[in-house]
Amino acid sequence: MLARFIKHSSHYALGSLLVTLASLISFPIFTRTFSVAEYGALNLISSVLLLCTGLGKLGVQQSIVRFHAEVSAGSRSITESQYVSTVLIGMTCTGAFASIGLAIASYVIPVKWWHDDTVARLIFPLSALIVLRVLDSGISNILRGQQRSIAYNIYTVIRKYFILFTILAVMFYAIPGLNGFYLGTVLAESLIIIFMMGYLLRKHHASIGKFSPDTFKAMLAFGMPMIAYEISGIILNLGDRYVIQAQMGTEALGQYSAAYNLCEYLQTVVMASLAQAVTPIYLRMWEQSGDTDTRKFVERALRFYIIVGVAMLAGVTAVGQDILVLLASEKYLAGASVIPYVVAGMLVSGAVPIFGAGIFIHKQNHLMIPCVAFAAVLNIILNILLIPYFGLVAAGLATLICFIVVAGFAWYLGGQHFKVSFPIWDLCKFSLLASIMYFAVMQISNAGPLVGLTLKVMAGVVIYGALVAIFDQEIRSISGLFIKRILARSV
Repeated sequence: MLARFIKHSSHYALGSLLVTLASLISFPIFTRTFSVAEYGALNLISSVLLLCTGLGKLGVQQSIVRFHAEVSAGSRSITESQYVSTVLIGMTCTGAFASIGLAIASYVIPVKWWHDDTVARLIFPLSALIVLRVLDSGISNILRGQQRSIAYNIYTVIRKYFILFTILAVMFYAIPGLNGFYLGTVLAESLIIIFMMGYLLRKHHASIGKFSPDTFKAMLAFGMPMIAYEISGIILNLGDRYVIQAQMGTEALGQYSAAYNLCEYLQTVVMASLAQAVTPIYLRMWEQSGDTDTRKFVERALRFYIIVGVAMLAGVTAVGQDILVLLASEKYLAGASVIPYVVAGMLVSGAVPIFGAGIFIHKQNHLMIPCVAFAAVLNIILNILLIPYFGLVAAGLATLICFIVVAGFAWYLGGQHFKVSFPIWDLCKFSLLASIMYFAVMQISNAGPLVGLTLKVMAGVVIYGALVAIFDQEIRSISGLFIKRILARSV
């Protein structure tokens, strides 16, 4: 089963790599095309849209993977066609209500509350994006629930590049600036969703007549308690943006957002693929194999996550500033100070599906609501109190502290019925190996920006890979198995 986990993780990682490559292509274009203040406004708008999209999902996205495990195991009396019909039609309705709500709110909220005229002006027309992004979440989770990792990758990669190329075409050949950026976004996302809706409806012979009200009610009952979790999570991730905007201005927000986004791109390709792969696997294992096998798999997955995670933290800490300056330019350098804290926080957050496996297995997602809500409020409070004294670093540190709080709650609550042993010895061992790699990489200097960065990354991968292979038997065994398979195929 660990082999399946690694296989699906590699599929998701490949897709994430290609998606992140698009982000890394667009990142220097947008950071250099827009002023720092415009880039800050763009990220504030993104935060608002993300918050409203979370409301529009009504928690149903939390139900999709879990309910598909039951459908495929035969423990729920609906067909695959009914399942797909129910998800797509139901989420179209919830997304439409959220879009209308944001459009109305854009007229009610005073302009001065946005602290930026551009943000206030663009919110109303961009409300249409909410229903599109709610449906995108539904489509993505259907593919994840079906464990169609290759199809998931194809969809996410094509979607990302099509949106990027459309935005660039509109910005550079029709309407420049933020207006062109968002016109291209709306146009591209509309076309993608129309195509994918048609594809899924035809493939699964889905239709309005196959919509199952009882199933959708059950999905809402499972997911709606998680709305507070979803919204709290968004505030936890992005609430600091509004505090920075209010206390330090749009330019500081642009610097922070550039560093944060860079960390997110790097974390997505390396770590998010592991979290995407692990949840559907252990949910299906629980339905088919029971407690013991599922527990062994989750604990091995956590160990593998730690091996990769500590290396990422050490590596990004070593080269993060170099990457930020190379891609975004010197005008965003002030944001580099937050990189180690933000990356560490993202790594801790990414492990929550593993720490809290018992919560998802036993459908007790609601237990995390007060925990994440508390962390979201704590994040805002810490930012308000600390930013005047420590600047942008305070936002990064607050992010790390709050993600640790959430992960701690997940591990404790999940362990009430499905205890996952934390490999403290492995954390210490691999942290030491990652530290050795970090100090070795930091000795590389006196090279040009691109050459120096390339040398550091290559040296880090080789050094850490060699150290892990030397000091860990399981990794040696897995590496040997993969090498044998590669050699066998080449013969």
